[in-house]
Parts: sequence; structure tokens; C-alpha cells
Amino acid sequence: MPGKIIVVDDDPIVGNLTRELLADAGYEVQLISDSMVALEAIKAQKPLLAVLDILMPGIDGLTLCHQIKNEPTTQAVKVAIVSGKAFHADRQRAAKYGADLFIEKPYDIENFGAMISGLIGGAVPAPKAAPAPAPMAAVAEPKLHFTIWGCRSLSPIKAGESSAYGRASSCVSLETGGHMLIFDAGTGIQGLGEKLVRSNKHKALWLFLTQFNQDHVEGLASFACARQPGYTLNISGANDPDISLQDRIAEIFETASSKLGDVQCAFELYEMKEESYDILPGLKLTSFFANHPGTTLGFIVESEGRKTIYCPDSEIYGERGTALQDYDEKLGALCAGADLLIHDGRYTDADYQTRKDNGHSSWVSTVKFAGRNKVKRLVLFHHDDQYSDKVLDSIDAQARALIAEKGYALDFAMAREGLKISV
Repeated sequence: MPGKIIVVDDDPIVGNLTRELLADAGYEVQLISDSMVALEAIKAQKPLLAVLDILMPGIDGLTLCHQIKNEPTTQAVKVAIVSGKAFHADRQRAAKYGADLFIEKPYDIENFGAMISGLIGGAVPAPKAAPAPAPMAAVAEPKLHFTIWGCRSLSPIKAGESSAYGRASSCVSLETGGHMLIFDAGTGIQGLGEKLVRSNKHKALWLFLTQFNQDHVEGLASFACARQPGYTLNISGANDPDISLQDRIAEIFETASSKLGDVQCAFELYEMKEESYDILPGLKLTSFFANHPGTTLGFIVESEGRKTIYCPDSEIYGERGTALQDYDEKLGALCAGADLLIHDGRYTDADYQTRKDNGHSSWVSTVKFAGRNKVKRLVLFHHDDQYSDKVLDSIDAQARALIAEKGYALDFAMAREGLKISV
């Protein structure tokens, strides 16, 4: 035997294929589908190589790579990242965290073993834990009430004219059972904050951040509720392998020429993984990794038998997807039969052809995805900031025509500031 390899991949099809190919090449191979136990197995067995997927429940592959390379007892273990999430930014992060090889899925079956053999043949306040998962309970108010406060992306050239769809960046609120949840803190959160302070209604707020790009956090430092005593702001988001959630939030406030210590509200941070959490009585929130450069989350909210998904930065492969690019299949399983899907539909189909592999979807792929997976209501989100109302109106009309042509039982809307959706 040339040596031991541990494969960490939650996808049984790809994981078993990788295991079989490496076993055929003469290696002793162990497949681990639960990333949460992978590091301890690697510490105990000290294999020659760990083969890691990126998008996995529990601990993502880049974080696991970082842990392996920063643990004295395992830092000599070679690491190969094998993932369909192969954006340039993710390749750079993999190299930064010590990965020895990056192979994009779908990989060349004929040459995969040789690539691995070539690698091994070489030189041989801290954030609080997220709330524990718990069973759902009944709530008095069964409906979920969403409001769009901002739905635009940032672009290299920012259009200056006013728009019926709005110009604010990502922010969506959810009112349910007397509680307020907020998704993302783009400039749209400024209008929400002003309304909350005026109404003096919701004092305990949950903010869930999908990622830390500018268009998802640029309104946080000026969020009115953060500057008022009497509010509690619970901020949840994913941590990156080399920067804590606390440091991320501090950077946001310091960039805005203020300090985290200047915040007047009570302040709590919760690091999230790909897991389900009992956030409030009767409400389960599930976070999952989205197909977008960097560590990016999508969120599922379930209450009283209703399921809604917020996933503003996500690239659906559509017709160009393959069995080894399992993101569409994974996301489809999460979204199947959903009452509401708020999803990335940033580009026209023509623009997507020159901008694909950047972590955003065409509206065509998103509509077809929602139809195939029996989603009841779709809201196209994250409109490109360069698009005029004329372009967005055209997308609206074409999407409705496509839904009718395909016979989808799909209620449809284009996101716009002020849009209210009850589920």
C-alpha cells in the first residue's frame, strides 16, 4: 500500500467515486461523510493525504483545511481540495490556508488518480455558540410577513437614476409571532431602522448575514437601532477560517469611522455553520453554504408547516450542470415544495454568458429551477445595479411568459423596495 488517504465529502455519489478511484490506484482509503468528526480522525490516523470538498454541513472544507494545517500534529498531512465551488477567490483562499492541490469538479476520472499520486509522490469577545437545535413548537401567529428593504447588487459602474425597484442593497425583514428577523444589512437596513425606532415596537432583533461583501453589510454601521439603548441586536453569520465574526463586525463599524464600543444597544454574536437552529419558539432556521465565492450562507425559515428560503448570492448551473456538480441537486432538495424562495436572479441570460462562474445566476436558470422543484412562490432578487427599469420590466415580462410556457404552478414577482409578502 502506498499510503492512507481520508476523503471527506458529504455527497455519497462523488465521495464513493473518489474513494473507488483512489482504491483502484492502490491506496488505503477511508470515506468520512460527517465533516464534524473528520479532524479527529485525521489527528488519530495521520494519513498521507486528506481530500476535502468545500460545501459540507458542519465544517466547510476550507475551514477544515485551515485547521489541519494549523494543528501541529497534522500540519504535515497533504490536503487536496476537490470541489465544484471553484471560483478564483476560493482557489486563492485554499492556497492561503495551505491546500497542496485544488481539483475542480467534475474532475477527469481517467487522470484523477495520477494527479493525486503526483501530489503524494512529492515531499512526503469570542463569539458564542449558536443556539442548540431543538424541536419546533406551535406559535400563535402562523403567517410569516416579509418586507423587501433593498434588493440591488453593487456593480463596477453604479447607475445614478432613480428606480421603481429601488437602489438600496440587500435587506429583507421577517415579522412573525411578535418577533423581527432581518436578513442582510445592505443600505436597505437604514430605512428599516428608521421605521423600527419610530414604531418603538421590536426591541429584540435577529440579524442574519449571508456574507460580508459590501452590499450585504454597508448599512450596518448606520442602523438606527444599533445607536439606541434598549435594543438587543443578535448578529449571526459564518466565520472564515482566518477571521472571527467579532473581528468582521468590528471592521464594519471602524470602516464607518466609528467603533464597536460606540454601539448603544445590547450586542450578541453567534457563529453559524451549516446546521438547523431553534432561534425562536416555533421557528426553525437552517443555514446552508451557497455557491458563491467565499463563505456565503443561505437561510431556510420553517414555521407552522411553512418553508421559506432566502438565498441572494447563489449560482445555479442549470443546463450546464453535471452529476458531479451537485449544487443544483443539493439546493433543489432544500427548496423542494417551498412556499417562498427569494433567490439570486442577477443577470439576463445574455449577460450571464459572459459573467458566469462569478457566483450569480441568470433569471432564466432561477425560474426553471424554481419550477422544477415545485416552489410555490418565487421572488427574483439581487438585481444588477446597472440595469435600468426598462431592463428589469423586460425580465419580469419574459419570466412570466416562461412560467406560462412551461406550465409551472409558480407565483412570481420581481423584488422591489417596499414589496410585502405574507406566507
